[in-house]
Amino acid sequence: MMYVILIILALISIIYLSKRIKSKSKLFFFVIAGVVLFLVATGRAHWLSAIVVAFIPILKKLFLIIRYLPILQRFAAGYSNASKKTKKTGGMSKSEAAEILGINENSSEEEIISAHKKEMQKHHPDKGGTKDMAAKINAARDTLLS
Repeated sequence: MMYVILIILALISIIYLSKRIKSKSKLFFFVIAGVVLFLVATGRAHWLSAIVVAFIPILKKLFLIIRYLPILQRFAAGYSNASKKTKKTGGMSKSEAAEILGINENSSEEEIISAHKKEMQKHHPDKGGTKDMAAKINAARDTLLS
């Protein structure tokens, strides 16, 4: 008898929701949620399944929110774009970069990293240097390593 009452309530709810909700995806979600709640109420599904179904619309919104977080956009885009490399290096030539670091243009990666570290220790903003000079040193390293 209880199953019949639950089925009738579920059908009435589906009919009511189908008239109120115009979006097919929302209606589909409510139908699935109703089925899961019916299965939980009758003991044929675990209550955790109802929680999982309830989180589906929240996850959909979460992905929309994450898309607009600037820090995640930077990780998602990466640094493979040529325009970003140009901004990052400031359009610096290899000879200018080598001059800033005080090394040869054809230096090895280890020499570039060592020279960068030495120059950053001298010109770091925390040690009395300027942010502009630190940015130039970083751009020089990036130019020579690319």
